[in-house]
Amino acid sequence: MTKIALSLAAAALLAGMTPAAAATDCAAGYKTFMKNMTVFIPNVTGGDLASAVQKGLNAYNSCAAGDSISPRGVWDKIEADMKAKARG
Repeated sequence: MTKIALSLAAAALLAGMTPAAAATDCAAGYKTFMKNMTVFIPNVTGGDLASAVQKGLNAYNSCAAGDSISPRGVWDKIEADMKAKARG
């Protein structure tokens, strides 16, 4: 009886963790990242900007695929790098 109850609880927990919910969080985080990147546009090269956006998109794609990375940490690092480049 305990195994059945435990199995049902695990199934209910997994059902609540849908990819759509995870993708929504990823999308909101990526949108915030892109908004933060706009301040660097006048102060960095096009190549630096393209590289940063590509890295950010890769983090989003990994997040949306359910990989166990922290996209926020990646986005924070990219923003810090861009801030350093913008200062020259």
